Amino acid sequence: MKRAITSVALLALLAAACGTDEASDTTDASTTTTTTPDGTPMVLLQMSEEGGFMMVQFALNRPPTYTLLTDGTLIFQGPQPGAFPGPVLPGMQQTTLTADQMNDIQVLIEAAGLPDVDDLVNDEANAIVADATSTVAVYTDPGGDVHRISIYALGFGEDLSDEMANLQLLRATLEKMAFSASSDPYASDELIIRTLEGGGVGEEFTDVRPWTFDFEPNDANDPQNQFPCYVLTGSDASAARAFLVDASMATQWEHESGTFGVLGRDLLPGEAGCESQ
Repeated sequence: MKRAITSVALLALLAAACGTDEASDTTDASTTTTTTPDGTPMVLLQMSEEGGFMMVQFALNRPPTYTLLTDGTLIFQGPQPGAFPGPVLPGMQQTTLTADQMNDIQVLIEAAGLPDVDDLVNDEANAIVADATSTVAVYTDPGGDVHRISIYALGFGEDLSDEMANLQLLRATLEKMAFSASSDPYASDELIIRTLEGGGVGEEFTDVRPWTFDFEPNDANDPQNQFPCYVLTGSDASAARAFLVDASMATQWEHESGTFGVLGRDLLPGEAGCESQ
């Protein structure tokens, strides 16, 4: 069933997204937090951009665009340095949405039809645009059921359905909420690491370092062993983060078995790890 947003609701959403001071409730959303069995807030919504035309290193190391927890925590990638090739570790940020903002997001989740689907894939825009990304939204309802929508080239084409238009508005609203408020650095206690045989993004860069990691570069759970993947936790993650914090996508690591590139980023709440990559 299609759910169109009323003009009154749309105006309220736009006002909240633009960071106005007119919202009546500026408290956080912790009073309605749904938690996992271990007491941590559940993931309410995660939005990602998948696919598209880019170097494999950047595609493999791309974090979810927005991760919203039930306590109002919004995790997102902050502004990145403009210089190429850029740091290995994407700089993640977090901010806390107000209860009113969380209500606005819930309105858009429902208007986009997420609670009504299990796993919907729409790639109709393949006929009119090439090499675009697919916008993927994963919503977890209060009962723990997961609902997923994937739209290729979201926003392209004519006569968008109400659901597609509202999914586009949901993405834009999260972006405005993320970047119009103060935020703090975010760091997980888990890192997802991949190794690439042959080095970094280009031979013209000459940042070469000795292999200093506590894992072997080609001993992981990738079935084809093409891009070995590891999830590091606790002190192992902290040690790898220290090695990678000033490394770029072009840094080459010399191991006794060859030269490798190392990709690393925070494993965010709601991600399954290497199995989902």
